[in-house]
Amino acid sequence: MKNTLLRRSVAILVMITIVTIGLFAETTSAGNVKFITAGPNVEAKLEAGYSLKIPMMQGDGPLFSGNNLKVKGLVGVSPVAATVSLDAILTPIAVIELNLGASFGTGWDFGLLDLEGLRLSTGGIGTALSSDQLGGMYYKVKAGAAFQFDTAAIFPGDWTSVVLRTYHELNYQGYTNADKNIAWEYETSGAMENGFNYKGEYLVGYQMPIKLNMVAVLLETYAFDMFPVTAHPFLYDLGLVMNYAFTDSLNLTVIPQVTTVQKDAVTREISYKDLSFKRVALMLNYSF
Repeated sequence: MKNTLLRRSVAILVMITIVTIGLFAETTSAGNVKFITAGPNVEAKLEAGYSLKIPMMQGDGPLFSGNNLKVKGLVGVSPVAATVSLDAILTPIAVIELNLGASFGTGWDFGLLDLEGLRLSTGGIGTALSSDQLGGMYYKVKAGAAFQFDTAAIFPGDWTSVVLRTYHELNYQGYTNADKNIAWEYETSGAMENGFNYKGEYLVGYQMPIKLNMVAVLLETYAFDMFPVTAHPFLYDLGLVMNYAFTDSLNLTVIPQVTTVQKDAVTREISYKDLSFKRVALMLNYSF
């Protein structure tokens, strides 16, 4: 099942890319390079992305005049893993985005910090994991939908932009070297088994025409191993998003976060805990 799902998702994304190339003359393109770090633990990642934006399904009026299809490729490298992803994002109406994507990667050990980017167990979640560096491929296929709205569309002005966005995603994550009901971990994200998971995002922000051009509250929710359907603890991260624009191309995003997610030090099992401090994330982004 997992191989069929993976093949179908990749085939759809390849077809979208071919269509994109055929319409290249009508597209606009953009790229970015992003450096991500966080503390108190040492976290670091470098990402490079490139996207093509194709006008599509456009009509009259503010809800339909900007409709488009965006195809985005991304390469990410951390001290313990490398990931490649491809996403197709359709905007059929200004307030809705539909997303289909796939990611692939592998991991290795980083002895200097005693980190292992790819780990495998001999049993299910709750059993000890050991290094399986470069032993197989991590993969993720996803389908998601977002609803978004900006009050400046109704009340034009420099100080009238309140942004609302909610995103919901169902994804299937797996590791090619793991059999059914065998636990694994990729890029220190916690113990997983091949299966379906859910992620939700809720953002309320205020945009301003100054260097500190956005302040927002971001809630991210998670549910792992969705099927069979059972009771899942409400796991979430809550953060304050602050974006500072040095120039039109260079900006820094700072996100202090609290969380209810904890990971066992030995088994890496993900479970609920009382709300506590998680980290301060810094993202320096250059767009071109």
